[in-house]
Amino acid sequence: MVSIKYVLAILAAVLAYMLYRHVPNRKVAVLFCLTLIGAGAVFAFSYQTKPAAPVIRPEEKAEIQQQQQIFTDWYTGYKKNIDQLDYNWQLYHHILADFKADNISIQTTYVRLTQLEGDAAQLRDSLAQLEPPASLTDANYDLTATVIKKTRSYAEEQYKAINDTRNAADPAHLLSNRQEEQSRRLEEIMIMESPTGLFTATEIASLKDNLTVPDET
Repeated sequence: MVSIKYVLAILAAVLAYMLYRHVPNRKVAVLFCLTLIGAGAVFAFSYQTKPAAPVIRPEEKAEIQQQQQIFTDWYTGYKKNIDQLDYNWQLYHHILADFKADNISIQTTYVRLTQLEGDAAQLRDSLAQLEPPASLTDANYDLTATVIKKTRSYAEEQYKAINDTRNAADPAHLLSNRQEEQSRRLEEIMIMESPTGLFTATEIASLKDNLTVPDET
């Protein structure tokens, strides 16, 4: 099929020739022809045929959809662990805030931190047993394994912060009898031992791309 750009170019050339031959004022004709040619060039460059959407074979589409389901089932359980990590960390800050406001005693603080330490240890051990689904493709398996590795590291750091704070709140080993000093000490440990963050956005974004069926429209 003849490109529309070539058809327009031929028509513009014919029209320019006719104008040049029949318009008495040659300068006006030349100026008009140049304007016409310029407008045609702009249109030709701006007119681009949209590339055809990539054709995905039915078996490729079926594989992506299968990978979607496998990862979604795994992620449902993984998300529960993330929610528990978030809950533990909020509770940790709440306990320290209550003690700083003198709403609870150091003894109560120690008891609550001991309970939280147990929950954090259980979650850490649960994450240690978590593995990517074996039926994922190599690329998706490796990305999921990286997410798990980062989550385990974060959980370990979180546990350490809670454990160190709990040890500092032990009534049998207090460095000061003053509530203000005790609170300051617990806050220092919180600041020094807090995890830097759970940075898995890059891996999750790559998994999302891999598990999305290309648009065929």
